[in-house]
Amino acid sequence: MGQENGTTDLPYEVRSSEELGRYFVATRDLVPGDVVLAECPLVFGPKAMGDPDASMPCVGCYKPVFTDVGERCSKCGWPVCSGNCPGLKDPKHHGIECQILSARPECVLDNMAEYYRHDALLPLRCVLLQNTNPVAWKKLLEMQSHMECRTPGTEVYDEANEFIVEYLMNSFINKLDGNLKKKYLPEISEQLLHEMCGIIDTNGLEIRLPEGSELLALYAKTCIMEHSCVPNTKHSFNLSKKDSDLYRITIKVVLPIIKDNHITTMYSHALWGTQARRQHLKDTKYFSCKCERCSDPTELGTYLSAMKCFGDGNETCDGIHLPENPLDEETEWACNKCKVKVNNSQINMLISQMGEEVDNVLMMGGSVTMLENLLCRLSTFLHPNHYHLYSIKHSLVQLYGRQPSFMSEDILDKKIRMCRDLINITKTLDPGNARLCLYTSVLHHELHSALVLKSKKVKSDGTIRTTEEIKPLLVEAKAAIETALESLKDELEETSGKKLYAVLEGSQRDFERYCKEKKIHF
Repeated sequence: MGQENGTTDLPYEVRSSEELGRYFVATRDLVPGDVVLAECPLVFGPKAMGDPDASMPCVGCYKPVFTDVGERCSKCGWPVCSGNCPGLKDPKHHGIECQILSARPECVLDNMAEYYRHDALLPLRCVLLQNTNPVAWKKLLEMQSHMECRTPGTEVYDEANEFIVEYLMNSFINKLDGNLKKKYLPEISEQLLHEMCGIIDTNGLEIRLPEGSELLALYAKTCIMEHSCVPNTKHSFNLSKKDSDLYRITIKVVLPIIKDNHITTMYSHALWGTQARRQHLKDTKYFSCKCERCSDPTELGTYLSAMKCFGDGNETCDGIHLPENPLDEETEWACNKCKVKVNNSQINMLISQMGEEVDNVLMMGGSVTMLENLLCRLSTFLHPNHYHLYSIKHSLVQLYGRQPSFMSEDILDKKIRMCRDLINITKTLDPGNARLCLYTSVLHHELHSALVLKSKKVKSDGTIRTTEEIKPLLVEAKAAIETALESLKDELEETSGKKLYAVLEGSQRDFERYCKEKKIHF
């Protein structure tokens, strides 16, 4: 076991294998809540905003500013929140890069998204570590870049070349005064910048800031962690303004880890099906996942990617199609009841067409009727637990019981059933609540509100429910709101977590008042 900061009692040690590279194993039995590690980033930088023509992050503090009317850094001309932003002089933020960015003196007001490319700032900050922090620079160079997969002619190489490497070289680095270049960038080349892009793509972690902008950050130890689609840890970031601890990452155990077992994290979306997750990991992290979930055609019994059998053209069949070998991209999908098989490309085409339909309806903020129609249509082809149907149902449970025409007891019963089903899927896929805590929280809150509403409904025969009839509903409602709050305990630095938590607290107060009125005690 290695030493860290003078201590030898680390909960992990680094091992390596040909297949996995470096990875962590537990040096003792670990239980949920144990901290595996906490570390500050070697370097971080802003990402471009979703619509850079409308807003850009301030280069000093990353707060979004209006692109066309915002102030500018007096030295380099990049958009800032204010000329007095403390980050403009801070070497960890804009202080050093400003010297390089000032090599291009012109300031423009047109075509700003092309002119001020925020995605290029992190690669620049990486190469500047040569001068500002040689120890961090050395650690950075030990990270994987997968340059062997990023050769000229590949889409990822050509994109990085056009939007980052050539942009930085032609706009700034080639214009630098010789002494300045020697001081700040003793070693610089297009190849080195490409390597930085590879390191960032492979190892960068996304940090969402309260104001709405996002950063990418690189962490020396965290990057060693191995991926699993059922991770046993979760991470959170310190977003408070304490300078020495800013953006510190903390990795916490969420499922028991036995000594010598692997410590894992997750780099893809837990609610994507196996093929989508594996493709994303292959494209972005350059490896093929073979974890327990990916290896299981049923995805841990959730059937999240399963299709209904198409039949053989003559007879219908109520079986379901699953991939024969989910780790093989060319696998056939076989029915569990008849002999019909379907090839993978047909399934992929269908799934991606349905995905576009679901995305379009959700993006338009689909009404209950639109969502129900789509659910009904897609249910002809998909297993009830399929991830496309999960998305539609997750939207529906947030609409049922909240609009006057969808408040009947039948609708509430339907909502309760849907919430319970989605909670079961979510819990199976993410038993440690590492990735889906917001989903878990929303589902438990919706279950809570449906149970409370049902308890207030007059029965179909016109009589009011007795205390004894109400109590079981309220017992479940109480447990649901408590679980919803508990799910968010590590998310309170994030804006979405904080907002949702405040809503839940309001619901809990209303619930306690209601129970008091009804003289119901638990």
